[in-house]
Amino acid sequence: MNYQAFKNNSSKEYLGFCEQKGFIYSVPLDQRTFAVVALLNGTVTTLIQFTVRPCKVRMEV
Repeated sequence: MNYQAFKNNSSKEYLGFCEQKGFIYSVPLDQRTFAVVALLNGTVTTLIQFTVRPCKVRMEV
């Protein structure tokens, strides 16, 4: 992911700051794929990328 794609993604969420990596964000890449990225001096580094599975929840009363 480059800086322009990161900047244009309106769904990113700030997670915190790391002294070594910079500002940490969660960024949705598509409907089920996400990345945790670090932003430091205009450079975006992907730390981890993952895909979530849909889950069926069944509630009984």
